[in-house]
Amino acid sequence: MRNALVLLFLGLAALSTTADAARAKPACVPVIRGAWVRMTPVMPIGAGYFTIENPCAMPVTLSGASSARFSDVSMHETRLENGISRMLPLASQTVAPGQRIEFRPGGRHLMLAMPREGSAVPTTHLRIDLRLADGRVLPVDFELRRAAP
Repeated sequence: MRNALVLLFLGLAALSTTADAARAKPACVPVIRGAWVRMTPVMPIGAGYFTIENPCAMPVTLSGASSARFSDVSMHETRLENGISRMLPLASQTVAPGQRIEFRPGGRHLMLAMPREGSAVPTTHLRIDLRLADGRVLPVDFELRRAAP
């Protein structure tokens, strides 16, 4: 009986350790590539572009973005409607498993507006935090460029 209790205890301990290891496993993270920002020369507004890839088994949803250098960072999509180009707010963007979505000129993009005081410091990169619907934040360094690559 005593041996049975010891074996039961060891089995429960092994299960607990396995469950702890499963909980500690980091969640799959989308991959961001080619991140860059173009600032307009006349107005203090910029546009951010990148590619988001989802190597995960589950869909991921990009729900917004923020930057310490801008008071307003929002997602938009440029669409041609009835022959007129319109920039429309984009509330979120879901990326299916194995899918890749581009934020590029003339399509989906981030709008960076209302620079914060003191943010005009010359630099070559800008950090933008991409927010996922599940609460995670992806910090991304965007390269500052004057024109598209």
